Amino acid sequence: MSSNKEYVTLVSSNGFKFVVLKEVAQISSVLQNSQGFEEGKTGRIELDMEGDILECIVDYLHYNYKYKNLEDIGDIPQFNIPTHLALELLVKADYLDI
Repeated sequence: MSSNKEYVTLVSSNGFKFVVLKEVAQISSVLQNSQGFEEGKTGRIELDMEGDILECIVDYLHYNYKYKNLEDIGDIPQFNIPTHLALELLVKADYLDI
């Protein structure tokens, strides 16, 4: 693994920080497009969502990144969503276009 990988820091509204490979974050067109603004210079993207929601979003981005080229194999594990977060996750995932 190369050490020159670029990372972004996703920050929740309540201060939780998640450091993610830029390539993983760019699965979201919203996060990808934010790189042209101030966030692209700082590598920090502040999001209007709580830490538990952002954690699940980050988990999904990694899941998507890991399995995106294995769709034809058909043996991809299910991504589980906590029931109590389902509605808010749906709204935030729609906003992030993922």
